[in-house]
Amino acid sequence: MRHTRYYNKLAAVTLALFMATGLTACLEEYLDRAPESGLNEKEVFSKFTNYKNFLYSIYRAPVTTGGSDGSDGRSIQPHFPLFFMRWDQKLTLESLTDMCDMVRMQYAQQPKRGVASEGFAGRMGYYKDRAKVPLSWRAIRVCNLCIEHVDEVQDITETDKNDLLGQAHFVRAFCHFELFRFYGSLPYVDKALGPDDEWDLPRLDTREMLARVAGDFDTAAAYFAAAGKTRRDPASGAGHLADPDQDKPNGVTAKAFKARALLYAASPLNNPSGDVASWEQAAVANWEALELALANGYALLSRADYTKNFYGTNYTNEQLWAHSNGTMSYNTPSLETLIPRIFSGAANASGQCPTENFVTRFETEDGYPLYTDAERAEAVTAGKYNEQNPYTRRDPRLALAVIYNQKPLDGYGNASLYIEENGTRPANSLMPTSPADRYTRTGYYECKRTGTMAQNSSVKSLVLTDPIIRLAELYLNYAEAANEAYGPNGAAPGANLTALQALNAIRARVGMPNVLARYTSDKNQLRPRIKNERIVELCFEGFHYYCDIRRWGDAPTIMAGTLYGIQAVKLSTASQDPVLYPTGFRYTRVPLDADRQTAWVDGMEYIPFIKSELVKMKNYVPNKAW
Repeated sequence: MRHTRYYNKLAAVTLALFMATGLTACLEEYLDRAPESGLNEKEVFSKFTNYKNFLYSIYRAPVTTGGSDGSDGRSIQPHFPLFFMRWDQKLTLESLTDMCDMVRMQYAQQPKRGVASEGFAGRMGYYKDRAKVPLSWRAIRVCNLCIEHVDEVQDITETDKNDLLGQAHFVRAFCHFELFRFYGSLPYVDKALGPDDEWDLPRLDTREMLARVAGDFDTAAAYFAAAGKTRRDPASGAGHLADPDQDKPNGVTAKAFKARALLYAASPLNNPSGDVASWEQAAVANWEALELALANGYALLSRADYTKNFYGTNYTNEQLWAHSNGTMSYNTPSLETLIPRIFSGAANASGQCPTENFVTRFETEDGYPLYTDAERAEAVTAGKYNEQNPYTRRDPRLALAVIYNQKPLDGYGNASLYIEENGTRPANSLMPTSPADRYTRTGYYECKRTGTMAQNSSVKSLVLTDPIIRLAELYLNYAEAANEAYGPNGAAPGANLTALQALNAIRARVGMPNVLARYTSDKNQLRPRIKNERIVELCFEGFHYYCDIRRWGDAPTIMAGTLYGIQAVKLSTASQDPVLYPTGFRYTRVPLDADRQTAWVDGMEYIPFIKSELVKMKNYVPNKAW
């Protein structure tokens, strides 16, 4: 009891000292300047149980007594999409791109059109228990304290010591990297700053920042290996996917994140000169991570089990690291962001609605691309696609991710996402006339992350999981880096997969054919197919698309385009023509309303910090306002 009391005191005093400065959410706090004066650190850190509990607060430390800034939390959960979306303005990162439209417009529309209001910047990084910025710095502080005090723990085994040091180095790197993805380069804080330390630190060079991140992940992997935690659970048999610490990172996770960080370092946004050596380094790292994952029994799920990565089960053998949300109700705040009112019935629900732009990312079942007008015309000429029967003979992942007109739904029959030829809507329409904030404007709804919960009002709850990183991404990361470094048919030194083979492995898992030969002659031809495969495979998870189009340098072009939806009209008997309209519907691509379009202005690669933070920093060059 006594040691538990000191653990609780450590958590409380750490934050109380922050608040005593009168700046409950400032960068001075985030960079760990406040000392732990008044604490008997010996009593806190000499006991293994207290030490472990203090470190583990970074995973699920709730905001219980602090202010609206979440000032008493240390959790890394705001970096998990289903947790981050728990807010009242119904914003997802996909909705800030051309991928999705939100039923309820609110904060999503301002930044989508190039206006980063103070309210948006605050909600993206500083808002309540979703506060990415302050909670990340506080988690970093916990990690630094645990690293510095580990030798004081008297009753710790060497195995536990290595495991916890691995976790501390991993989470320190993870928080820095996740903040980097949204805010760009930062200081790298690798110690708990004291009262005499400089806290107004300058930003690192981007490449140096990512090198520090990769180095910390590598250190974590070494500690995990020493602890025998390259994988936590048995690869098969008793205890598989059921370790008490299944939700914690391991050695494979650390190598995978190191490889992801190096992929970002090689990408055009951070490597404008196109330095091939950076791509080679990323290819080697991603191959090492992929090889390690396969050697430790991780595997791609079958097509039949594919959706278990997202719902219906806590963990899968494809997930290298995942955060299970457990059983969630359809009307919880985060799910109200994803599931529209027409399905959930919740008055404040919004719903994420894929655009036609995104739906055309899904190829035909024969591998014909459909994203551009020219690609669709070619597929039509080849007899592989009919724009008046658009959802048949498509990549099977389309049906797993998107609700489209006439898709069979549990409890609703076929999805009624159409209007009659006379302009009326059917009685069972999923596009009701009122209220105005109830239905899709794109003609689609998303269902990848919520499955039948998004389709059947009788499914009130479902186990939902955030796959923070899964094996499929490693194949795609390796394919991208190896293609840039060695070309489609090249491979990293020692690798037994070429870039093209790694890409085709992801396609084969869901029953898609190999990439058509015409796109495999050189890296410039294959690059768009790698990007498209990544967009389809990783859609709606991990903040990938939002970050990918930025690191690729594609966002300015994509965000300057027109967003489209699909209009489905059920034809009257007199208008039906089985040759022109084989389904009895007329499908037309239509631009979304002007207030739902996108725009791009200089600086949108990164999110601005809130103004109240910037005035406290003298040496810190802020992100460009937009």
